[in-house]
Order: sequence, then C-alpha cells, then structure tokens
Amino acid sequence: MTMTDVSGWQQSWHQLREVLGSKWAFHVLRLLSDRKYGFNEMQRSIDGVTATMLSRRLKELQCHGFVDKHVEATTPPSTTYELTEDGREFVTVLEQMEGLVDLVECSDGSECASTADSSKCVTVQ
Repeated sequence: MTMTDVSGWQQSWHQLREVLGSKWAFHVLRLLSDRKYGFNEMQRSIDGVTATMLSRRLKELQCHGFVDKHVEATTPPSTTYELTEDGREFVTVLEQMEGLVDLVECSDGSECASTADSSKCVTVQ
C-alpha cells in the first residue's frame, strides 16, 4: 500500500466521521429511512433533540447530499424532508451494519460502556 492509498482512505474516513459523527445525524438518517417527515414531527420522534440542533443537522445532511428539503407554498408553508437517492443507498448500508451489532448489559466499570447509556455496550454479533 502506498502513502497515497493510505492518505486517501484516511481522508475518506475522516470526512465520514466529520459528517456523521455529529450528534443526531444517525438518528435523522435512520428516521428518514422509513418515510418523509415534517420538521415538528421529526423533532417529536427523536427523543432529546432540540429544534436548533435538528435544524443544524438537517442543513448539514442537505449540504452533503443525504437529505432533500421540500417547501410547499401553503399557509403556513409546509416543509418536509426525505432522503435523497444517495442518502437511501447510504442508509441501506447503515441498516446492514445495524443488523451486525447487539446491545448487551455491561458490567460495572466496563471500559467500553457507552456515554449515552452506561449500562449498555455494543458488541458485534
């Protein structure tokens, strides 16, 4: 493997981490994998996300080509979000990964305990 090969994959993985490592990005993508959502409905469906944070994540995911925003000229305007074709293809891969992991009870003091829920650890099936 040449230095160019290494820097290429490292750059790709770094960019994936930058885009998807943001809090709530995976949640938004997973939710939109089911169907289109309006903003308020999406916020109610994702426990703990604020309107400001959801708006920020949607804009980022739009910018990167994962999500489309549709605004209908109604009173008040109606806004819906859905995955782009590339977004659907990407989420299909994420859903395959979802099937490869399992949440199990962690022993107290486990070094791999998640910060979101310290009683659960992710393991590969």
